[in-house]
Amino acid sequence: MFKVRPHMTRPPASARSRAVSIPPTLRRQRGAFAVMTAALILVILGFCGLAIDLGRVYNRKVELQAIAEAAALSAAAELDGTRDGIGRAVNAAAQSAGRNRLYDYSASVVSWSGGALRFGTDPKGETWLNAEEAEGQPQNLFYVEVDTSRLSEQHGHVDMALLQVLPSASASVQTGGRAVAGRSTINVTPLAICAMSDSATKEKDTELVEYGFRRGVSYNLMRLNPDENTKGANFLVNPMASPGKIGASVKSRLDVIQPFVCTGTMAMPRITGGNITVENDFPLASVFTQLNSRFGSYTAPCTSAGAPPDTNVKEYTVSSATNAITWMEDKPGGQGATEATTDTKLFTIAELDSADTGTTADKWGPLWIYTRAAKYSSSEPYSSFSATTDDWKKLYKPGSPKPKSSYPSSVPAKTSSFMQAPPGTLKGIADRRVLNIPLLNCPVDSGSPASAEVLAIGRFYMTVRATESALFAEFAGIAKEEKLAGQVELYQ
Repeated sequence: MFKVRPHMTRPPASARSRAVSIPPTLRRQRGAFAVMTAALILVILGFCGLAIDLGRVYNRKVELQAIAEAAALSAAAELDGTRDGIGRAVNAAAQSAGRNRLYDYSASVVSWSGGALRFGTDPKGETWLNAEEAEGQPQNLFYVEVDTSRLSEQHGHVDMALLQVLPSASASVQTGGRAVAGRSTINVTPLAICAMSDSATKEKDTELVEYGFRRGVSYNLMRLNPDENTKGANFLVNPMASPGKIGASVKSRLDVIQPFVCTGTMAMPRITGGNITVENDFPLASVFTQLNSRFGSYTAPCTSAGAPPDTNVKEYTVSSATNAITWMEDKPGGQGATEATTDTKLFTIAELDSADTGTTADKWGPLWIYTRAAKYSSSEPYSSFSATTDDWKKLYKPGSPKPKSSYPSSVPAKTSSFMQAPPGTLKGIADRRVLNIPLLNCPVDSGSPASAEVLAIGRFYMTVRATESALFAEFAGIAKEEKLAGQVELYQ
């Protein structure tokens, strides 16, 4: 049987209204949430504005910092302790700013001002000089500071476009970049020898003599000394003690010395302007293999990447019949000019007066492998000599060595037929065999370490590989310190 359900009727409207009505308390909460939501939106917008605007400030700072660093590096590379170096640094900074002239997302152009560039003696110092002040005392100024806050204010000005929704936010922010750069190394080998004379230049039978050395003559740098010491005087230079400061002893620290011998550099911007720190007896027996990296022969810690070979690795030995020395008719009897001890002072025949040498031609050693003798009148090399002239007799008398009919078109070390390329895939660098060596004012004060004055920097070309006891090199003239700048780096 079917059951009949009771008839269901719809509740009256008034009942429905009562069922869905919102209590007054809830209505008040809804209003509070609305107010809180509005406030929260403002906060969210503020943080969004903060993120966007601070991002713009950060990007502007990065742009200005890049401009400052580029200008500082360019300027520092020109400093050489001279007034001209200051002028070149000023121009280099301006040119760098011109190359990197865009900022503000490449929408604005840098308006460079020389006032943004300062010069100092210490990368961490507090005293910085403007260009005019620096030109008056340039000797020890090897560091520059570039601060973009000294440019027009517009460069660092950033309007706060969205952050202003916060009541206490600034309408704009000022930012900038600051960089300090300068020399960190100099291309000078940490080996020093005595100057054979305190005269910068001297005439010897029309030839130029510089601090007692003659261009084109080879010397054993371990066997020279113009003072009362027949053993020969040579010195290890502390490669990290800047001039004017007495550094610690490093003679027993081969791990410190050897990398500098590999590269032929020292960790200082210059070696003049103050006495350097030296120790008696350069430890050749412990570092000669590092010197020979210039011939493509490597012993740790030298590597071909950090200490590449010379473009010419040929040895010009007197025992070989197939080398550049064959251009001379008289075969040398030794690898360098023969020693000549006089009054307990250790010279070679090259330093003595010509009339006192009393030697034969074979005692002069190889001549003119890397450079020719220079004229006193002009400091320029002599032209080619022939066997029919008397020029050689004037230069190397008595018993003057005789050249063959003609000298090579250029010095043998740079003439292709006398050269040898580095082994394997090694890429050479020209003149790596040239050792830039401090010439000291001797005698040097007693003590180890001691303080020593540098009179000049001599250029010596290694004619053969070094051994445990000998370092033969041909004198190639005096180097200008400003031309020996090594690496330039950012300090801050």
